[in-house]
Amino acid sequence: MYLEKHKIAAEKIISREDNSIELEITFTADCDFFDGHFPQIHLVPAVAQIDLATHFINKYFGKDRFISSAKRLKFSAPVLPNNCVHYILKYSPEKNSVNYKLISADGEKTFSSGSFLLGK
Repeated sequence: MYLEKHKIAAEKIISREDNSIELEITFTADCDFFDGHFPQIHLVPAVAQIDLATHFINKYFGKDRFISSAKRLKFSAPVLPNNCVHYILKYSPEKNSVNYKLISADGEKTFSSGSFLLGK
């Protein structure tokens, strides 16, 4: 429901282990994340990238979407319409944190990365 609401096709699982997952999604040109952020340059806003990460954290690790803090957030390249991307999420139960990376499907480009401390 969440992805459909934003006009994003269902994610494809590329690989999955106990505490990590790699997912593939495509931000089609009609995705509502592109609406109004920058009228001349359509890109996926940072807040939407983080919101998607928290959605996947909840869905695949069963953790609340509440982030108590974020560290080392880096937005290296814009995510543009029709970009096929991979979300890589690694959950650390000991630290109750998730490291994430958003990369191109070919692994050549990092769009964003960071670490989230999850709410209790």
